[in-house]
Amino acid sequence: MLLNFSCDNFKSFMDGFQFNMIPEKRMTELDYSILSEKISGRKETGLSASVIYGPNAAGKTSIVNAMSCMRQIILRGNIRDDASDRSGDHVSGSLNLAPFAFRDDAAPVRFDITFTSGGTKYRYVLSIFLGSFLEKNSDRYIDHEQLWVNDTLIFNRIKDAIDKLKLDEIADFLNIGYEIKDTEKTRKAMSSNITADSLLLVTDFNSFCSKKLVSEIRQWFEEQFIVVNSADRTRFYPGTPGDNGRAMINVYINKIAQEAGIIGSDFAYVNDPETHTTKLLSVLQKTDSTLYGLDADKIESVGTMRLISIMPAIITALQKGAILVMDELDASLHPMIVMNLITIFHNDGINKNGAQIIFNTHNPIYLNHNLLRRDEIKFVERNKENKSSSLYALSDFRANGEASVRKTSDYMKNYFISRYGAIEDIDFTDIIADILSNPLIC
Repeated sequence: MLLNFSCDNFKSFMDGFQFNMIPEKRMTELDYSILSEKISGRKETGLSASVIYGPNAAGKTSIVNAMSCMRQIILRGNIRDDASDRSGDHVSGSLNLAPFAFRDDAAPVRFDITFTSGGTKYRYVLSIFLGSFLEKNSDRYIDHEQLWVNDTLIFNRIKDAIDKLKLDEIADFLNIGYEIKDTEKTRKAMSSNITADSLLLVTDFNSFCSKKLVSEIRQWFEEQFIVVNSADRTRFYPGTPGDNGRAMINVYINKIAQEAGIIGSDFAYVNDPETHTTKLLSVLQKTDSTLYGLDADKIESVGTMRLISIMPAIITALQKGAILVMDELDASLHPMIVMNLITIFHNDGINKNGAQIIFNTHNPIYLNHNLLRRDEIKFVERNKENKSSSLYALSDFRANGEASVRKTSDYMKNYFISRYGAIEDIDFTDIIADILSNPLIC
């Protein structure tokens, strides 16, 4: 369960943002949608959904990129550029694109995430110096690195030294044969062995202290934290067909397609023998032994391909109780589909494993107090003077007074009259008129 993610000096956010998935205590709406987990005798609670609004270029995608970037760094174990990055986010591979572009000084990029897994609460902090935006020859180094377990600081790394190492809280996770009395000796040994651009977590802390703990953290980032950048170009498949050329039909994906009104074709998955990649087929005819179909990309609509492509990821998140973060989830989808998906994540009778969904959107139809809590609705807007983005929630507005937002307010109407900000008054009329009156402008 994701509780909080914050970031400083990243892409469009100069002063950073804090993406909070902990429910506001004073909020009483949609209480059935609140997730909970027992951690050391205490109940930790989390929101099951969050939707991000804002105009184009405000910074919505930067939030998704930040989550993807931290995830990829932890899975790689270092802060070096990775030309082979397959996350779908170029920022994750080329870290010189990460710092805020419009500042005079070079400052570290800082990530801070808090999550729960298997009855344990983790907080991991990583501050990295990458130089200025697009600076390729800067000496990169990890400025600060921390690991907290159940609110206890386990290690604190400052550049090339570890000034604190406390292992009592994770005694059950320690490597076989490790003695707590050796902690000070271990701290000094790890300090002398630090590599400036490698994470302590997955290198020496893993080797010296706790392979089990690091494995659980890395597994969470790999399997429980599903971050999808450029979702319109991302495909998910419900299993992988074999190399025997036989098509694989997933009954449930086809039932979902039919429920969404997609009729006329079944869908099947087949492994392309030339590229060894999975392809989606539209089945035009089938017998007991043979399927006849065409590449679905060639005959199906963008909306159909979008639905079929993302549903396996949504089902996986619900099955595993994972966090699904998706850029432009609803692009090309009918809003009724997305509204139903939100209600599924809110439904504790279906979402029994505590999955969470986070996505950005331009569609105001989800701004409805019957669909989302005030603390689940986030806004991003960008300051035109300093070019920096800011993030805030609908629940940040007062409940009383002239600018009040009550749980029964008409959120969509108020958004369009700019009561919440994060919306632009756009008028291309004069520009288009100039172009049409003077074709040479183009």
